[in-house]
Amino acid sequence: MAGKQNITAGTRLSEAVSENPFLLLLLEHLEIGLPLQEKTLEQVASEYGIGGELFLTFVNLYCDPEHSVDLLFTGVEVPAIIKYLRNSHRFYSEEVYPGITEVISRMNRDGETGEIMMIEQFFTEYLKEVRNHFDYEEQTVFPYIIHLHDRITGSERAQGSSDYSVAEYRDHHDDIEEKLDDLRNLLIEYLPLREGQPVRRRLLFKLHELEHDLKIHSRIEEQILIPLVDCMEAKLKESQ
Repeated sequence: MAGKQNITAGTRLSEAVSENPFLLLLLEHLEIGLPLQEKTLEQVASEYGIGGELFLTFVNLYCDPEHSVDLLFTGVEVPAIIKYLRNSHRFYSEEVYPGITEVISRMNRDGETGEIMMIEQFFTEYLKEVRNHFDYEEQTVFPYIIHLHDRITGSERAQGSSDYSVAEYRDHHDDIEEKLDDLRNLLIEYLPLREGQPVRRRLLFKLHELEHDLKIHSRIEEQILIPLVDCMEAKLKESQ
């Protein structure tokens, strides 16, 4: 991964991307197109209607997944956050997971050992959990958050209450990264492949890239979105 960068609102986004190509994923998730020319982060955020502090936080997370998230957002950032999360779900489902599945299937065809079959089954079970996780967010969580946002911004009358709350999301929010770590350890520590080292390497690289993006994805949900929804719920409760 690229090293930590000193990113500010005045940093040229093209320079940040050149130093850390993983930022291209962030731009895709936020539907920000190339070329970037010489625009700063602040200019790009303004052009695409993304809050400047939110965009700067996202960029810093992609440059350093341990970046401290200590800002309290207001609620206007909800559309950009939901866009990011939905597009990242699509990226995982349509590009990343099929690619990993294809590599594992190739390993199984080439080796057909009990260990490879175990890895294939392990990843199949993992995908079931991921799909359930994504479906829950897409069908229950995101519509609820958008509903709150509409009420906060006056797009919808702030009346009545929902049976759902962010507390349920927090309780339901499982960690889909841990099993990837288990799978990587299996590949490194136990899987025998006499002639399949390049295939194993490609799979490990794919898993590493996925884990990097998923870690940021989870931090955005847990440290930005959930506290933000907490605040929106409290604000609406006070107004009733």
